[in-house]
Amino acid sequence: MTYSFKAVQETIAAHAIPVQFDNSNPANNAVLHELHHIWTPDVRVFTHNRDELYRWDGFLPPAEFVPRMLCGFAMAHLRSKRYDRAEALYEQVLREYSTSYAAPEAQYYLGVSRYRRDPESDELLTQWAQLASRYPQSEYRVKQSFKELPKPAVPPAKS
Repeated sequence: MTYSFKAVQETIAAHAIPVQFDNSNPANNAVLHELHHIWTPDVRVFTHNRDELYRWDGFLPPAEFVPRMLCGFAMAHLRSKRYDRAEALYEQVLREYSTSYAAPEAQYYLGVSRYRRDPESDELLTQWAQLASRYPQSEYRVKQSFKELPKPAVPPAKS
């Protein structure tokens, strides 16, 4: 259903070679079993060696599919240490799909990508501060909140 939309097709074609397996066709059972397939759609980003770099299961309408797919391609670049490409895609999600469910993920990993590129930069904390401000109820806000936890008290030494 979602795949027929032009924006979805263009997003996939710009970044990947799509492969689709019909899970109702018994001829595909072996590969689906090998992939531990459980639900449709089952969307994944692989390397040419079939190393999985990103995945999600379940339907998303086009307005959510496109930013989620962009985050998937960005994560593939991030895991492959192509930080500039990852950053460009995360920035695109934040610029064009700032209200999507994928936007907090993009904000979080934009900071991670910039930190991985330059650990001396303050971009990780800058992006995470924006995450806290823009998406305070998101899962990714919770993931970055460890930076704000108070230091645990050190128990007194036993004598």
